Amino acid sequence: MAPTLTKPFHRPGWVYEEKVDGWRMVAYKTNGAVRLISRNGIDHTARFRAIAAVIMETDCPSMVLDGEVAVYDDKLVSRFDLLRDLDASIVTTPPLFMVFDMLHARGRDLRKRPLGDRRQCLERELNGAELVLPGPPSGRRRAQGVAAGA
Repeated sequence: MAPTLTKPFHRPGWVYEEKVDGWRMVAYKTNGAVRLISRNGIDHTARFRAIAAVIMETDCPSMVLDGEVAVYDDKLVSRFDLLRDLDASIVTTPPLFMVFDMLHARGRDLRKRPLGDRRQCLERELNGAELVLPGPPSGRRRAQGVAAGA
């Protein structure tokens, strides 16, 4: 999905993800291999070998992840422009895969499952993975966390 610029809001039945300024990617883990494919169909697996290796090391034998590869500057702001040239004097983090959704896991198509269920599966399967992180919580979950003092 392409992001839509809007002001954050909280309404029953709506969730949103914060925009990460990076490259949208779908990660496929099948048959003992991982591929990172851009929205334009370009294979970026070789460019982001470390991310692919982390996905390979997860316990989940097959998965499809939708997210964004991003790097962050010294102010911890994601910077799209820095992905082309990873200038070590500006980039504070290695490329990170911020995962927004899990579409398939362990041989099951999750796309018809409620978003909350997919999010739980995503967090469970990526628990402790470095460089591959569940994206920031959705608006509804963030609002609940703020209300609860989290």
